[in-house]
Amino acid sequence: HPDQNAIERCYEASARGIYCLILFCQKIRTSCSRAMEDARVMEMISKYEDECRSLVSVATDSHGNDIYVAATSPKVVASSSPSLHGLHSTVSQRVSSLMTAIERADHNIRRDQLQREYDRIKSLNSTYANALLQIFLDSHESSIKDIYFKGSHAPKYERLTIYLYDPHLDEIKPQRFTFLPCLRRVIDDGPEAVAMDMVSSFWSLLLRHGYFATSALKEAMTPDIRNYFLSGITNDPTLPLLLNAHFQPSYPLSFYLHGKAGSGKSSLVRYLSPVLNGTIEEYCDPDIVVRFVKQNLNKPLENLSLELELRPNNNDLSVMSIIQGRRLMQTQSKPGLVVVGLEELASDEETADPNQVETCKLLSQRFSGRTGDFREGEGSEKPRNSTKRGISGDATLIALLTSNYELGRASYEALKKLDMFSNLTVIEIAAVSGVDRVEFANTYIAQCICDHFADVNCNFDVELNFPVGSGDTRPLVRHLRMLSLFVCSLISDKIAVRPSVCATITHNAETNLTTVTASDKSIILREGAMDNLYPIVPYLYDSRAESSVVELRKLSEVIPITITEKRLAELAQILDFYYTKTLAPAVVISKDASLIQTLVAAIATQDGMHSIVDVDPNAYKMMKSLYDPADTPNLRDDIIKFGKGAFVAVEMKCNSRDDQLLIREIIEDTPSMTAFSSNKSALYKDGLFFGVYVEGDITPELRSRASLIL
Repeated sequence: HPDQNAIERCYEASARGIYCLILFCQKIRTSCSRAMEDARVMEMISKYEDECRSLVSVATDSHGNDIYVAATSPKVVASSSPSLHGLHSTVSQRVSSLMTAIERADHNIRRDQLQREYDRIKSLNSTYANALLQIFLDSHESSIKDIYFKGSHAPKYERLTIYLYDPHLDEIKPQRFTFLPCLRRVIDDGPEAVAMDMVSSFWSLLLRHGYFATSALKEAMTPDIRNYFLSGITNDPTLPLLLNAHFQPSYPLSFYLHGKAGSGKSSLVRYLSPVLNGTIEEYCDPDIVVRFVKQNLNKPLENLSLELELRPNNNDLSVMSIIQGRRLMQTQSKPGLVVVGLEELASDEETADPNQVETCKLLSQRFSGRTGDFREGEGSEKPRNSTKRGISGDATLIALLTSNYELGRASYEALKKLDMFSNLTVIEIAAVSGVDRVEFANTYIAQCICDHFADVNCNFDVELNFPVGSGDTRPLVRHLRMLSLFVCSLISDKIAVRPSVCATITHNAETNLTTVTASDKSIILREGAMDNLYPIVPYLYDSRAESSVVELRKLSEVIPITITEKRLAELAQILDFYYTKTLAPAVVISKDASLIQTLVAAIATQDGMHSIVDVDPNAYKMMKSLYDPADTPNLRDDIIKFGKGAFVAVEMKCNSRDDQLLIREIIEDTPSMTAFSSNKSALYKDGLFFGVYVEGDITPELRSRASLIL
């Protein structure tokens, strides 16, 4: 159709959600007879159908010869009443309410079953072309296996080849056919143009997730990402193009991201899977599922070797087996992609444990399906069946290694033995700066305030005139979280009666004071240790903070500690940030073991507090593997057993630089995950306090994660 692109935009903006809601209601009517006996479910479905039909013309005959009359003309849809757009914007809420009502009416129906059916309907009708195609296939009771397009410089030589399903010839019935969502673009301009569109969409979506990629980072990553997207659409642009919705990459995508602490490496890894998922859904396959597996490498080589140990048949619980299992879960109709985050690779110091070279050699052996030790040179023969046991040749796995250290030559050569690292690109990441850093700060503080008032329908406008600094972003994030607490305290009594609230944060460079103003009230803040923000007039929002300091004074009479009154006041404020969950987690570091021990003991006396003491990272596992016995002690499980969001204070003792490396992941503000973790089972840091004793120098990476150093 000459106006196909305009039609698709209008369908997506105004019609798709409503049409899928109607189809879902029809499915409930035919498949959930017991639920339909419930008056509330019947009333909701009838109401939704009547509302939709009152706004748009919907086919009601047995074959459903049309979807929406309005959708056939983009002008009609574009100029339709605001009611149509209003209904479209509430579809998700209506579907959720309907699912809840069905669950209550029929306890044999699970919500995940309903969600899968609704997702299937959305996938089949992802575009206007696909919606019309489903009507055509249903009306003719036919199935299409594949459609290929052969382009040509002369339109008369262009060809579409359609392969139909024949039950007498084909043993397996294919899945429901859907076109590529980018159908018009790929036919008119080719897969190369679509790949470039996907790259642009990728960076835009990453920005919407809150990650600000620098120009240098975009320049370094774009060529590989473009090649990856292109390989997923077609292996050879000169051959006929498959028009089925699909994404089958053949180009191995891998990056080694290194840089100083707080430069944004872990955040990029965390956001990559949802961004890839959204980009591929939009252009190639609405059914795609991109999952995330995180494997921490900052652990002794002995522990890492156990987690990567290959075992025969169903006894294989290695990381590689977990990664392969994530490609196709029970809820998926087809294999998906897996982003593998190999985080916190160690330095190249020979005496260190873990050591970068030995870790890379281990990855090279196990990911290729080998059980023995690494052997130098290209001539080492692969064991029988190693290719079937390994995962290194699978381009559906996107590997990202992160480290604070450069990748050594020997480590690089060890990784390059694997097909999955054949295109390994080494990128040094620098922290966001300049205008992007200012935009990040404004976005982040607004999000913190919105999260605090998640149940309130209100608009927040924050004017931030505050120095955002440069380099490590963790201190900036800490400051923004602190500022958000003061803003929320000022507007909390007005938020329920005002549709919008404005706040202003201004920094005076001469006095080095920051003023937070909102709702005709203000708080003046000063900078203290670690450049943290403290009220000029001390004020604590949670009584447990002051109570903890009082208890610390009492305990100091038994266990002598050295701390000034000024530092004690600053500690009280940090504890207040902790108890209000402004800092998640709060990390206090000291070279005085008695001070950390006494501090954790004082916090443990407060209401609702739990404590874990005397944790030696070198002797006590931070997290266990699937090969470990179920009762293996480990810090992650010890914390999780107290419940999500519980207040837990942990005393840790780092007697070496290696110990500081081992605790990096557990004390940073991102969710702590093992290879077999899901988003539900991840350890979130709300309510966690880490008191860390350090012997010797504090590494920059640990200092970056600290809330206060005493």
